[in-house]
Amino acid sequence: MASSRTQLRDDAAAHIRELIISGQVAPGTLIRLAPLAERIRASITPVREALLLLTQDGWLVQEPNRGFRVASLLREDVRDAYLVYAFAAGELARRAAPLVGELEIAQMRKLDEEMQALGAGDDEHHVEELNYKLHDIIWHASDSPRLLWLVNAASRFVPRRFWPTIPGWVEFNLAGHRPIINALELGDPDASGQLMSEHISRAGELLMSHLDATGFWTRQAD
Repeated sequence: MASSRTQLRDDAAAHIRELIISGQVAPGTLIRLAPLAERIRASITPVREALLLLTQDGWLVQEPNRGFRVASLLREDVRDAYLVYAFAAGELARRAAPLVGELEIAQMRKLDEEMQALGAGDDEHHVEELNYKLHDIIWHASDSPRLLWLVNAASRFVPRRFWPTIPGWVEFNLAGHRPIINALELGDPDASGQLMSEHISRAGELLMSHLDATGFWTRQAD
């Protein structure tokens, strides 16, 4: 189990990564440690450690006497990440179909109902929390830890806490889970896998459209 210090670092790294992939911090931006820590409501030490971790992972570049700058990110990088994500997530759903039980189906339907009750424009961040829990049930029902590792790696390009800032995502997400749950309840591997792949691909398209519209690929901060 990770120590509390490691957890703080990892949480800060995820937050910063999601700021980048949601288009709120553009490639080329010079990161200021103190303002960033204040922005994500974290202390300086885990944020500094997070910046070093993100540098190792290629999200940032460390510049002598200046600090950290957001590395270049190509449109193809995001497209390829979602290509892998959609394939691996679809395979997890396919494998989960014959294994998922009545309890898991009931849990997913309850989560979906809670999302529908919230609706667009209500508590959008809570919608994302429920969305994450629903997908997590499917991932673990698949009993495929190595494939799940690939999904987790690809999901580093998912702006989880900032999904509600992506136009169309909440509405799409509210309507997107019920067909998947129905296919899983029927124990239909092919339909479950295809629907999940399409679900992830559509989320990626919405993100790409958002980044296109904001000029993310061409913005370079001094």
